Amino acid sequence: MATHVGVLDEGRLVQSGTPREIYENPVSLYVAGRLGQPRINALPADLFPGAPSGAQTIGLRPEHIAQGDGQPCTVTRIEHLGDHTRLHLRLGEHDIVTLTEPHSGLKAGDPIAIAPRNPLWFDASGARIP
Repeated sequence: MATHVGVLDEGRLVQSGTPREIYENPVSLYVAGRLGQPRINALPADLFPGAPSGAQTIGLRPEHIAQGDGQPCTVTRIEHLGDHTRLHLRLGEHDIVTLTEPHSGLKAGDPIAIAPRNPLWFDASGARIP
């Protein structure tokens, strides 16, 4: 097992570091999409308030989506995986995957509101905006 990894894009090293460093601080949307299961949710930046200037995309890791307040969504599917549950949501025309506690009581068709927590912002080229 390696303690450091490198992410290549068309044969070019674009980021290296520990898996946690790359997961938490990706330099681009491309890198953000290479680590994590389920994958990061990449959505238009204007779906949520608070986008920095130049942001075109908001990246939301499934564990970085708060439930209870925010944008209204609909539950489309639930995956019970033992110690956690994946919640598949529909926000307008966008599909989102987040996590919820195993005994949430939610079911397909239920309304829920979500808001970003620790969002990652990216510009039109996919570069990370700090």
